[in-house]
Amino acid sequence: MSSVPERELLSGIRACMQAALKLSDADAAAIGLTTTPDQLPGWTSQAHLELVFALERQFDLMFEAEEIAELASVKAIVGALEKVRTP
Repeated sequence: MSSVPERELLSGIRACMQAALKLSDADAAAIGLTTTPDQLPGWTSQAHLELVFALERQFDLMFEAEEIAELASVKAIVGALEKVRTP
């Protein structure tokens, strides 16, 4: 189990996604666990890298190169953050 509740993780992820993908407040608020790049036109390959950098800053961690490609949904991002942050 993560030391950070899922609700707090999701809030941090939304903030990172809003900044990296240049989303409106309404679009950011609609982000949920099932959100994928297909649902957000701004989630391009370049924006994905900016999202990864924002997540690393927000959560004070570093993803391995192979993990970055696996961050293909909000659910996958939550899972990766929980995995990295769990002692």
